[in-house]
Amino acid sequence: MQRTERITYGQVAGATALVLATLTVLYVTYRLSAVVLLFILSVVVAAALREPMLRLQRRGLPRSLAVLLLYLLIIATIGLLTLLIGNRIVTELERAGQHLPVVYDSLIMRWSTRGAEWQQMIAARLPLTPELLSAIEQNGAQIAWRVLGATYGVINILISLAAILTLTFYWLMDEDRFLRLWLLLLPVQQRVVARNVWRDIETRVGTFVRSEAVQFVLTLVLLWLGLSALGLAYPATWALYGAIVQLIPWVGIPLTLLPALIVLLSEGLPVALGAIILIIAVGLLMDQGIERRMGATGMVHPIVSIVALMVLGELAGLPGMLIALPLAATVQAVLSQLLAINTSGRGGMPSIYATQLAALRERLQQIAAAIPREGERRRTMESLVQRVEGLLTMTEQEVLQRAAEPATRRMPAGDAQPRQPSGTRRR
Repeated sequence: MQRTERITYGQVAGATALVLATLTVLYVTYRLSAVVLLFILSVVVAAALREPMLRLQRRGLPRSLAVLLLYLLIIATIGLLTLLIGNRIVTELERAGQHLPVVYDSLIMRWSTRGAEWQQMIAARLPLTPELLSAIEQNGAQIAWRVLGATYGVINILISLAAILTLTFYWLMDEDRFLRLWLLLLPVQQRVVARNVWRDIETRVGTFVRSEAVQFVLTLVLLWLGLSALGLAYPATWALYGAIVQLIPWVGIPLTLLPALIVLLSEGLPVALGAIILIIAVGLLMDQGIERRMGATGMVHPIVSIVALMVLGELAGLPGMLIALPLAATVQAVLSQLLAINTSGRGGMPSIYATQLAALRERLQQIAAAIPREGERRRTMESLVQRVEGLLTMTEQEVLQRAAEPATRRMPAGDAQPRQPSGTRRR
């Protein structure tokens, strides 16, 4: 006879409260999507800056000074790139605005008079530049509102960047405290697993973002210098376009090569061939050299990256595409940790203990790096650190010995005894 468990009113109330709380969190997240997006971006930037910050701390710098130095480095890099390339991009766009209408009109006239049948059909449907200008004058109010909206968008982006940098600063300063508060919300048995998952996510996302940022800057500078040496008309604009699209896995290099078709028609085969060789060489240097050097190879699967870019780009536009790749790295890190936990079984307990000990040893190294360099206090703290390190070493040896024992010897006595079937009685 099967036993049926009675569901109490408390269980029903708890399940209902859980469902309502989940729906409330989802609704608040939806209504405050802009705030949530800023917070996610600040955590991503903090993950990228954490490792350089810790390296500066090991050299004796306070955490606040290390963060400020990193901020100064970022601002100096952006300012230098804007000074060197930004002005040239503006000049190239102004020259393109004057040159493209002439090229456009001459192309339509040539196609309409001496072109093939399909070219004449296209030329008959395209308006000339004076017709376009008259249409723009008729819709001047709408265009003015769009320009005003674009200006507001630029100001909003600058304000969002300032908010992200501010949130990142506070997150880096008090990350350990925030993490401990969050872990207190979980059961004791799950805190170590949650901490390991968070550290894995932080490592993956930080490494990935640092690698992409370095590749963007190097691609921009190298393409600008190379295309300028080839004598192209718009090297800075093409370099900026190539630095952006080469962040997309698999299709970055082919997308960068698309303007080479225009160069082939306007500048000739030798210049176009030189630009193609330059773009392929820079792309291979980034993929096979810089990415491997920074340890970001295979950090995020390309299929996961493309799917994340497509989905979040459709849902949130450019801001969604900015967090798509870090979010893909986060999802992949969580899934890998869950897979490792689910496949470990009972024999995976020693590995969990080893992970806990590794986290304790990392924390002990941080404490040892923060010990003052002089005075009696240093000798006392060094002695305490050495004793704790000895205890950790002994515990690690015990864990390794238990891991080497057969599984039946590691099982508790109650689990080693076979259970009686539910329908029989022991005589």
